[in-house]
Amino acid sequence: MLKSVRHLEEVAREWKINREDVLLIALNSCGARSPLDKPRMRFQLALDSRPADPSYLILSLGREDSPFEVDEHELRLHGERVGSISGIEDDDAVLGYWRNGTKMLTLNSNQRSQCTGCTFCPNTLEGASDPAIPELDMPGYFATLAANSGMADLSGVETVTVCTGCFLYEHLALEHLEGVRAAMRSTDCEGTLHFLSSVLITAEGLDRAADVGPFHLTLTVECFTNRAKILKQSKAALSVDQMVETLGAAKERGITTDFTYIVGLDPIEEALENLKRLVPVTTTFPRFQTYQAHNPYMDVYRTPGSDTIDWNLSMRRTVEELFLDTGLRPQWWQNYRSPWAYTFGQEPLTGARI
Repeated sequence: MLKSVRHLEEVAREWKINREDVLLIALNSCGARSPLDKPRMRFQLALDSRPADPSYLILSLGREDSPFEVDEHELRLHGERVGSISGIEDDDAVLGYWRNGTKMLTLNSNQRSQCTGCTFCPNTLEGASDPAIPELDMPGYFATLAANSGMADLSGVETVTVCTGCFLYEHLALEHLEGVRAAMRSTDCEGTLHFLSSVLITAEGLDRAADVGPFHLTLTVECFTNRAKILKQSKAALSVDQMVETLGAAKERGITTDFTYIVGLDPIEEALENLKRLVPVTTTFPRFQTYQAHNPYMDVYRTPGSDTIDWNLSMRRTVEELFLDTGLRPQWWQNYRSPWAYTFGQEPLTGARI
């Protein structure tokens, strides 16, 4: 992926992309070697080339073939230090955590770790501490979260994201979302309720979601090829026609729309052919994530060439061309494995990075 720090600088000059974005794409793709006794970790990374603007990352640590190494203090590329590490945590599926300061709450309220679906997801490989929150206890959890965060209530929270993979049916998801909205209101939160899912697809379900209040649907698309082999059944069953129809119907109802997509599973040509169909029904920038194989076995799902930096930068440029005229732009705090960190094309990206 990257042969040395000098190679990193050569690639950045050749592609006219800042060296930090190139480094983070390679790091997210390769994972890292580490003496730490953790399979994955969450942490803050201050790159030596940009120390005043740290990023938050989630990284697999089990890749002995990676050119990167991390310990409690620093990140190295082929033995040469490129950044400092702080705030290390185990990457388990905790009940909830903040992003963008305390403006966005990610909620794993339905036992995300119990999902045994998509092959690229670390939740299929390890346990996690995320018991379900009974509906009656959810207001209490929100009140406790506010108190523990030094907040009188959650009125300043702009978005609550329900991020889970184990709703089997649409009606079960909707019942849970209605409970989350009730709990939000009990702590004076009128922000957007954001749901990542492949089960909310019917007209009736979208009507009910729109009635819940400000609503954002992220359709979990992930990939377009080899879907039956890579994805759990509820995701794999969706055709591209259904994806376009679902997001279009949601958009017509005033629901904010986007999708998740894993960069590195599809050939660029197939990705482009299908992604361009989703652009017109997308109202905020999608969650494009660099594919990170958590162990050597997962490398078999990479599309040929995606283990090189040039492939990843070519795919990045392809997506930029798709979204250039839409005005939609990525934000790092929404997606810690984004192909974009500090720039989108030649445009600087600003905003929270933790």
